[in-house]
Amino acid sequence: MLTRLGFLCLLAGSVLAQEKPCTTHDSANNYYDLNPLRASKDYEFQTDGGQSVYLNLCGGVHTDPWNTGLDESQVDIAGLVRREHGDFAIGLVNTTLEIKDGGVLLRQSEGSPCTGLDDERGSSTILFICDMSVYSAGKPVLLAQWPSEDDRACHYEFEWRTHYACPVGERGFFGGLIVFLTISVMILLMAFIVISTVYNRFALRQRGFDQLPKFTLSHAREIWEVSSEFLHSLVDFVTAAWNTRSRGFRSVNTSSHHWTSRDEEEALRSSDPLELDPEDLRGGNRPFRL
Repeated sequence: MLTRLGFLCLLAGSVLAQEKPCTTHDSANNYYDLNPLRASKDYEFQTDGGQSVYLNLCGGVHTDPWNTGLDESQVDIAGLVRREHGDFAIGLVNTTLEIKDGGVLLRQSEGSPCTGLDDERGSSTILFICDMSVYSAGKPVLLAQWPSEDDRACHYEFEWRTHYACPVGERGFFGGLIVFLTISVMILLMAFIVISTVYNRFALRQRGFDQLPKFTLSHAREIWEVSSEFLHSLVDFVTAAWNTRSRGFRSVNTSSHHWTSRDEEEALRSSDPLELDPEDLRGGNRPFRL
């Protein structure tokens, strides 16, 4: 029993120790989160040779790949280099970060087959540098490619300066709870101010500063009772209206009306008081005409 309990505790600890996607901690327990760099539009720039590069982070590129040598429906491509005879994938999506050389490192591999290199596939590394002067997302810069020829390049190295690569405060359960409670209190406070002002002005006929809310327990209780009574009345009204509408629909049953020609004749005759019975016409009773 104790062995199983210890195993479960170990398993829970290992799960909690796992980093979230695109986040990591350094040796000083500083927290890094690159998820804000994930964009709805790919980062686009060019190599020294003029080839266009499309790159995204923590998710696949949005640019449609073409002739990459991969099964594009089964993989998420992290970046593309647009070449003359097809796109070259410089790696698949990877969300595991490393701390290296004073920055955050991301490795991406298993891209397109490399030209002239057996069993080699496209790959890339991105070193994120903390730079508070770059307040926007920044942009990756190509540092090197190997081999150096554009049409044969297989591995790419980028540097990305951004303030998002700086350590941030990690929001845990209690941090999220505090934010939720703070927002809830602000919403309730704004609702109290609005409802109290409307009640003082239109119900109590107060003007000027008198119509402003009073932050007292008795006034708060009065506003609560008025609001509760209004909500109950609104619910009762909606419920009654819905029930009336439902009964109206149930009372109209078109399938129960099977009119015959005799029924139609009787209905038409009763709707016209000037029309006489055919028996009266055959008996000589003629309608009086002026």
